Formats: sequence, C-alpha cells, structure tokens
Amino acid sequence: MKTSNDKMKIKNILEYMQKIPQPIQESLYTHPATCLAIFRSLPEIAQQYLMRLLFITHPFPLDLLTGWVRKPREKDNMVSSKQLKALRLWSVDVSSEGVEVVQINANFRKGLTTAMCGNGVSWYGNHNNLEPEKNPKSVDFLLKYAKDRWECVLQFIVMGDFTSDKVSPEIGSLLLQSGLIQQGESETEHSVTSAGFQFLLLDTPAQIWYFMLKYLDRTESLGLNLTTCIAFIFQLSFSTLGKAYPIGPHCQFIQHLRQVGLVYQRKHTSPWFYPTKNGIDFISAGAANKASETREGFIIVETNFRIYAYTENELDIALVALFSEPLHRFKGFLVGHITRESVQLAFRNGITARQIIDFLETHAHRQVLKNKPIVPSVITDQLMLWEMERQRISTDEGVLYSQFITDHDFDIVNDYAHEIGCVMWFNKAKRLLVVSKKGHSDVKKYWKKYKQEN
Repeated sequence: MKTSNDKMKIKNILEYMQKIPQPIQESLYTHPATCLAIFRSLPEIAQQYLMRLLFITHPFPLDLLTGWVRKPREKDNMVSSKQLKALRLWSVDVSSEGVEVVQINANFRKGLTTAMCGNGVSWYGNHNNLEPEKNPKSVDFLLKYAKDRWECVLQFIVMGDFTSDKVSPEIGSLLLQSGLIQQGESETEHSVTSAGFQFLLLDTPAQIWYFMLKYLDRTESLGLNLTTCIAFIFQLSFSTLGKAYPIGPHCQFIQHLRQVGLVYQRKHTSPWFYPTKNGIDFISAGAANKASETREGFIIVETNFRIYAYTENELDIALVALFSEPLHRFKGFLVGHITRESVQLAFRNGITARQIIDFLETHAHRQVLKNKPIVPSVITDQLMLWEMERQRISTDEGVLYSQFITDHDFDIVNDYAHEIGCVMWFNKAKRLLVVSKKGHSDVKKYWKKYKQEN
C-alpha cells in the first residue's frame, strides 16, 4: 500500500506493551507465551543481549555488554537498549563499586526461560480428565470457517445493517466505538467512515490486530481481566492449526473470539476449542519486524472511468460500489463507472480521494501492475479535483454586528475587533461587521463598556 496521510496508525506489540501500566506488564511477564512473543518482536541486538544474560543471575557490567557490539552498529545498539528499558525488560543501576550494571527483569527471565526450556507443564493446564473431542475438525474446515466469519465482520462494516444476525451486538458496538462505522439516519443503519475504509485496505492479520487492540481497550467494561486476555492472545499464536485445546477459565473471552473467527468451538458448552489460522497469524501483524501478506488483485481501471472487478466476493463488490456506480454484473465479473456523483457520495461518508487511489492500487489486477502509474493519471487527477471541489468553500460560525448609529461607533468596534484578530468580514459603508464566535464575547463586553462610559 502507498504511504499517505490517511494511513492508519497501528501500534505494534512493543509499542502496545510500553503503554500498559507497570503492574499489568509485570504480571504478563510471568506468562511464558507473552515473554516468547515479545522476545521474537525485539531487534536482533536486543535478542542477543537477552539470550546471553538469560542465565546470568547477578548484575552484569554495562561497559562489558556494550563491548559486544561493533562501532558500525552503535545506533542499533542505542535503539535496542532504549526498547529494553522502555519495556522494563532490564534495569540499569550503579553498583557499590560505582560501575553501571544491568540486570534482566526477574519475572521476564523466568518466563522466557520456561518458554525456551520448558517445565513439563502444558500452557493450557492439565486436561486429562476431559473427554476427547468427538468430532475433530480438519484444517480445511477451520480455514474456511475463519475466512467466512471475518468476512461477515467486514461485510457488516461496508453494508451497514445493525439488524444483521451475522454479527453480535457486542461486536457491532465495538466497531461503532472504534470509529470504523458511524450511526446512520436510523438506529438500525450505519455507514463506513474514513477510518473504516482505511481499515478495509489492510491485510487480514493487520485488520484483526487493530480490532483486537480496540477490544482490549474495552475488557474492563466487558468484565474481563486485561492481563488474562493479553496472555491468552499470545498463547494462541503458538498453537497448532487443527489441534483441539481445552477452554479452561477463558470461556467468556473465547465466545467473543469465536464470533470473529479466531477460534472454533462446536457449541458454547463444549470444553474444547480449535485455534484458526486467523487466530494464530494475526499476532504477526503486531510484530515490528514482520512483513504483511499480499493478496492477488482483481481491479482494472481504464481512462474512460470504467472499472472492471474480476471477483465474485460480495465484500469486494460492496467496496467497489462505495465509490462507483455498478453497471453490469456477470459471473465472476463486475463492470462499474466512476462518476462525480458516486465519488462525492464517498466523500460525504468521510472517504478521501487518496484512500480510493490507494484501494485501486492495492487491489490492481496483475495485468496492470507493470503499468506506470498503475492507476491512469487522468483518474487520480480527477479524483483529487473532485475532492478539491468540496474544499473550495468552508463555513465558520460568526456573529453579525449591525445598526450602528454613527460611523464613529462602527469604527470603535471594528478597530477593537481587528486588534484581537476576530474579524471575519466587514462593510464600512453599510456599517456591518462579522466577528468569529470565539471573539464575540470579548467584542460584546468591550462595546457594552464603551457605551456605559460614553
């Protein structure tokens, strides 16, 4: 995707962990899966430091440690040291001899050691007393289930119907509070926002990672423990696709994950669940050193503003319809027309010209990827011009002052309004003055004071 001003800002794992309160941080470091996930997200030098110090329990001289890094990598070393300190993975102190020393966080040391070496206990606890899963699910089934469930969420964002039974009220409310959709004219309708359209441009793991960050912000209102939820998410990323795991104490949280296709549970009373590919892979989108997935494009745009979408996916068709007028639909093929009216409708919903161009470039058919530019310049230029039409006129609230008895009275108020910089418009011949709403109170007080004194 092209970088633009509209690009959605998403925290990675390290940024998220740095922002959470220290007590929650310390509690999370007691979970081996969390420690291993954070370790994998760290820069290479930081990983080397932790591995070399993992089994050293006493404070280690800082000068000796930084001596392991060659001079060309000093900048990388500073970044790694800063992140380790921000995450509270190590602390820097001064020894009794006056030497700076570092020491790994005790909880993190224990958690990472357990993750690396094992302790003979399953992360999911002892489940020998549970009956085996009667109907094991295949990998193909889980792949289709995850894809279908997540597409239901995306279709809900695009198609705007709160009465849909494919998405629970809790998920609909979360999407609304996250700013991905906005309330429509009625309580049962909504439309996609600018942030929602940008969200739809992300690859699936990044979408789910962003969604889960918003979910974690609401755990307290849902009656869930934030530490337990975060630890379970990291634990999920190390699961095996096609293998059943015991639910344990995570029943309510798993029900929410089930609704968006991150886990499969045969029925809500079943003691087993299956992590799906989406549930295992989305954590990779939060890793700072992971690349995002690529998807084969399906869109061709011509200079006559015709758009051809080679897809049968209802979500893809609905996305194209957000900024174009569908003309013909055949099996696996849609013909549309980008018009001023269709684009202006998208603008009114908060979608920008840059986002539409990003969408066309991101989902461009492989046959046009060799073109420079991928989207014809006549299309991109016209989209920008149509957007500029909406920006030619701006409205600001103001207050009109009129019915001045003399020119002198008008000049007194006009001069004061100019001094404080709140004049929006004035006509001396007609004794008319418009000031900003912000400056109205000051001008009003000044005019009253002037009349009282004179």
